[in-house]
Amino acid sequence: MSIVTEVLTSAGLVEKKEVNGKVKALTDHIKELQNEIYTATVERYVDFYPCFNSVSNLADQVDLIKSEIDSVSNKIESEIKGQLNVSTSEFQSLSRELIEVNGILSILETLVQLHDYLEEVAESTKAKKFGHAADALSKINELVSKPLPYQDSDIKIFDALITEFKVQKEKLIFDLNDVWKEHIAWRSPENVASTGDLIELKVVIGGEEMHVIEHMIDALEKINHLDSKIKVFGERFLTRLVKSLLSNENVTIKENTNRNEKVITLNLKTDIHTAPLFVTFFRKFEELITFLNESFLKLSITRNGNRVTLLELLGAEVANSAVDMIIKECLSLAIPSTVEHLEGFRKVINATENFQKFLMDIKFLPESNTALLAYVQNVNVLYANKKCQQISGHARKLMTSNVHNTVDISKDVTLQPLPQLQKGDSTTTQTVELTTEEKLSPDSFKMPDCKISESINAVMNLAYEILNEAVASKPQCAIQMFYAVRNIFELYCSVFPTYHRQSLETLPQLTALHHNNCMFISHHLMTLGHQFSAKLPKSINATFVDLIPKIRGMGTESFMKQMTNQRDQLLEFLQAADGFMEMSNQEKYCNGERAVKQCLHQLTHLQNVWHDVLPANVYRKAIGMLVNTVAVEVIDNITSLEDISSVDAKQLYKLMSLLIDKAESFFKLESDDSNPLIELQRNVAKWPKFKELHLVLNASLQGISDRWADGKGPLAEVFSANELKQLIRALFQNTDRRASVLSRIK
Repeated sequence: MSIVTEVLTSAGLVEKKEVNGKVKALTDHIKELQNEIYTATVERYVDFYPCFNSVSNLADQVDLIKSEIDSVSNKIESEIKGQLNVSTSEFQSLSRELIEVNGILSILETLVQLHDYLEEVAESTKAKKFGHAADALSKINELVSKPLPYQDSDIKIFDALITEFKVQKEKLIFDLNDVWKEHIAWRSPENVASTGDLIELKVVIGGEEMHVIEHMIDALEKINHLDSKIKVFGERFLTRLVKSLLSNENVTIKENTNRNEKVITLNLKTDIHTAPLFVTFFRKFEELITFLNESFLKLSITRNGNRVTLLELLGAEVANSAVDMIIKECLSLAIPSTVEHLEGFRKVINATENFQKFLMDIKFLPESNTALLAYVQNVNVLYANKKCQQISGHARKLMTSNVHNTVDISKDVTLQPLPQLQKGDSTTTQTVELTTEEKLSPDSFKMPDCKISESINAVMNLAYEILNEAVASKPQCAIQMFYAVRNIFELYCSVFPTYHRQSLETLPQLTALHHNNCMFISHHLMTLGHQFSAKLPKSINATFVDLIPKIRGMGTESFMKQMTNQRDQLLEFLQAADGFMEMSNQEKYCNGERAVKQCLHQLTHLQNVWHDVLPANVYRKAIGMLVNTVAVEVIDNITSLEDISSVDAKQLYKLMSLLIDKAESFFKLESDDSNPLIELQRNVAKWPKFKELHLVLNASLQGISDRWADGKGPLAEVFSANELKQLIRALFQNTDRRASVLSRIK
């Protein structure tokens, strides 16, 4: 007989005393059952004793007690409550005891439910019904999240059950990872040495395995781990599959299907690595996506009330990156680089449109992502951008190439034929008579004969080529190409002096070439813009003249630095002569002679590397300045001597003769008929003084007096009276004759 049957009689009303006894009996029974459940749970989840049957029996007892308590509660509410009206406190006490019993029973029910769900997790996982296991874990999470009638700290067994819940969840995640690896397996060169040049993706879907995958996907979604799995798969999809297809046109794809599995293999082994044509890549990518979709990415899950396929999830994760890679490494290469190829670009647009439609239809690419088609439809800008990049790259390559290879520039031969200046709509002719009409030289606005770097000539030719192409292009392209040409010369100002800095500082010939290169570029820039302005868009201020001062200044500055270096080198040589003092001393004479010969050797070297490179007038000015430096230093040293013996004078005469004998040859040019002696005197400012000093060293007092000629002779033109007197006092002893000559020099 049940406890309720013992408490409640078959008929009639139950007395208060009798009800109290029955509630007490229920309370005692609940406590006994509580102890039994606690003991069984501890043995199962703390001590790990096998006690499945006892826990199951206790669950049955909980259900039985619950029904009996419900019966007593109904009895109290319907039959006893009316008899206790006179004793409200007794009724409240009875109800309170019953509520406490219900609270304890609720906890016991929760413990039993936790046990049942934990058992369901274990059994479902073992049966590979991972979705059911995930559902059970979700229900456990709901139970442990609800507040209990008593504090968790007072119910120690909950700690063990929550720990078991966490263990079961981690075990499920671990099992799901294993199942994923078993059914979706990668092999690639970086992680399996034996695969060689193969990338392989195997999907096991045969027989019951598809149901296993479905349960796995369902469970991963329910425990919020599906997105992380798709993310990892997407990263491998990009780096191993898409990247391989983009990097090599010769990659082959092979599919194998048997009863249990489908395998796709990419063979990377090839002797030639070239980027694929867009049609080749599109075909292979469609083949790859189709394989993945038909194998397992067609499976779907429910998210936010909608069915979503795994392919859609993959697209949401990697589609943007894949599109960027395709644009950068495939479509950008299909952009034409010439006007002729631009007309045939329509087939690229059509193929891209079909490819994008395929990706959208299969739901790999969302309809909002139209970047592929938008990219190729912007072909005019892309063509201009690509052309400008090629122009800059080609120009930079020329500027950093060997600049020692030269070509001759002649005013009679034009290296780059100049397009004719465009005529206006109307022509007005007006003759203005001038009081004096002075005609320009026929050589005006012609580049003088010289040498320039072959690479710089190629840069200039490139500029003309691009501008000729710009006038035949659409306005937007023409504008970009015009500014690309401007960028060439701005790039020249930055790249050339930086890249060749050391050579410009140490190699006189390269400095001369750089000077000529700058003048050559500036020469063309004066008219370059005007030659094309009429056919370029009106919005362009088609001129390059603003660049001329910068480029000319760059060449001039570099050459003047080289001149300064050469001057300093010559002065350093002459310092070894120790001011040309005591030339009667053989050792000091040798030092002086060595110094002069070193100067002559350096000047000869500069003559060899400059005479056929620089324009004739520039060469003569440059070599004349350096010869003048030597002449001035020698003059200053000798005229500052206080005592020059006759032997010293002869030795100094010999040393000066070395320079005089050689100087004229520095100004003799094969390509020029000018008189070398005249050019020497024209370009060496102190040469007359040097010559007169040379004569004075070997002259008598009378000879010096004759050349002074009362301040009207050649000596008077280059020496002041004080300078000549000082020189005479140093050369001649103090005699009446010397005093007489000195008195006549005023």
